[in-house]
Amino acid sequence: MRRKKVYESTVQSVERTLDIVEALSNNKDGIGVTELSKALNLHKSTVHRLLTTLMVRKYVEQDSETGKYRLSVKLFELGNAVLSKLNMRTHAIPFLRELRERCGETVQLSIVDQNEVLYIDVLESNEKIGVKAKIGERAPLYCTAAGKVWLAHLPDERIYEVVKDTEFKPFTPRTVPSREVLKTQLQSVREKGWAVDDGEFEEDLRCVSAAVRNYRGRVIACISISVPASRFTMPAIEDLGRAVKESADKISYSVGFMEKQ
Repeated sequence: MRRKKVYESTVQSVERTLDIVEALSNNKDGIGVTELSKALNLHKSTVHRLLTTLMVRKYVEQDSETGKYRLSVKLFELGNAVLSKLNMRTHAIPFLRELRERCGETVQLSIVDQNEVLYIDVLESNEKIGVKAKIGERAPLYCTAAGKVWLAHLPDERIYEVVKDTEFKPFTPRTVPSREVLKTQLQSVREKGWAVDDGEFEEDLRCVSAAVRNYRGRVIACISISVPASRFTMPAIEDLGRAVKESADKISYSVGFMEKQ
């Protein structure tokens, strides 16, 4: 029997759609419109309309022989995306520790949330003078190393969509001033495999970052090395860049990423 709904405080069509998704999840061999209609106490035309929408969005597929509907792998992919974010901190910790021991500086793990960099783990430097950072801090994409890494791995048209309404606020005199300059920097990131924040977000901070990718090659996180400007020298940037990329690649390979031959 269909459970009672409080439609006064929810969207009825969404409730019905989720009822269908849950019903399909309990029928691995698929289920027909008539059966769904009876199980959910909905008119067949309503069920068919909602199923059609789910098919267009590729959440549901129809067996060409039986005519029954079943869930597609898209929900599995979405679930994996959520799990990868939740588990990434635990999974990445050994690699982050190794990187901090190697470079002696603060190491951060971040994701992108609502078009902002979100730091989800921080291992601070053991140096007396080191970068202090907090889990949960947010930062812009265009003037942080992690943000540039994430943008560089997007198709050009997607980059434009993300930054078209961005106000290139000058946090410091070094902040990226425009989309044109950012575009040039992103090309460099693609070539090197790592990005630099040369005092663009905080004047006394330098940072390098590289991408963590999943088995599909999508960027699911970034790791960064943050260094006080007083201890940062440009000749050392290549060493830090290689170090952060090697660590990011190790995490990527450990979650199933494979370089295309």
